[in-house]
Amino acid sequence: MQGQGMQWIASVATIIFGLMGIWRGWQMRYRNRLDLISDWDNRPLPNPSAYTESFGRIYIWIGSALVGMPLILWLGLPILIWAGIVAIIVWYWFYAIDAITHRARSAKQ
Repeated sequence: MQGQGMQWIASVATIIFGLMGIWRGWQMRYRNRLDLISDWDNRPLPNPSAYTESFGRIYIWIGSALVGMPLILWLGLPILIWAGIVAIIVWYWFYAIDAITHRARSAKQ
């Protein structure tokens, strides 16, 4: 019983995190919200309009992957392995945003 409760909590949290990523990516890419394109300290990039497509693509694709992850959990993958896969996806998300931010800041100089 405790395992199923943990699956529900992990599934709901992952779906919410993924949907918010898709929503933010949609706003960046298709609604041209340049105020959302920033680094992790919420400092705007030097030329945010040049990075709307890449930021939006990353947020939409990784958010979509996270929304689909509970299906893998409910198909029987052990929660520990599943959590490791989710952690790798989230790490890639952070790394990709950091790499784009670093590239934007170094292009300015």
